[in-house]
Amino acid sequence: MLQIFAMQVAGLDFAEEQWRSYLSQNRLEEAERRRAAHDRQLFLGAEVLLNLALERCAPEVARPAVYRRNAHGKPYLLPPDDDIFVNWSHSGEYVLLALSDLEVGADIQISTAVPRDALVRRVLNAQEQQVYDAVPDEARRRKAFYEFWALKESILKAQGTGFGAPLPEDRGLYQARILDFRDGDYAAAVCCRGGMENAEIQYL
Repeated sequence: MLQIFAMQVAGLDFAEEQWRSYLSQNRLEEAERRRAAHDRQLFLGAEVLLNLALERCAPEVARPAVYRRNAHGKPYLLPPDDDIFVNWSHSGEYVLLALSDLEVGADIQISTAVPRDALVRRVLNAQEQQVYDAVPDEARRRKAFYEFWALKESILKAQGTGFGAPLPEDRGLYQARILDFRDGDYAAAVCCRGGMENAEIQYL
């Protein structure tokens, strides 16, 4: 089972009562420590989307959901709900979330900025950089870079490591896919252990 959700958080006010049951007190307190309003919005939106997704897919889970993080920051629901795996990402105006019965990773990147050469060299291996350099159109080349980035990030997040870790040569049972995101200014990807029958995004 794999369910993918996205939500555009720009313009929403998570201080409104309608969102209260989707936000933990801890998340609200952490949000207050973030100086930029945009960062707070994305930070709160991630937990709202998590609980909206659980409301649809696992209504038996108490909300707001309680979770812990591993050493690399990946969230895991606490027992008795630890048979549900979740992962989220946010960028620009969107939050992306994947929910599965197996390990899962999701990533979204706003793709409007031209990546610096140093970043390209850090993110792409030699073979990927050749593909990137061969794309003649600048806009498509830029989008290709962020798709590579989102795909790699989703793999590492599914495996529970941060982006600083090397990408394994053998993915084993993990499958990754670039997602068809409705806003062309974004690149998104998901990685799941086991099969990936459904990789369609549901927009909330």
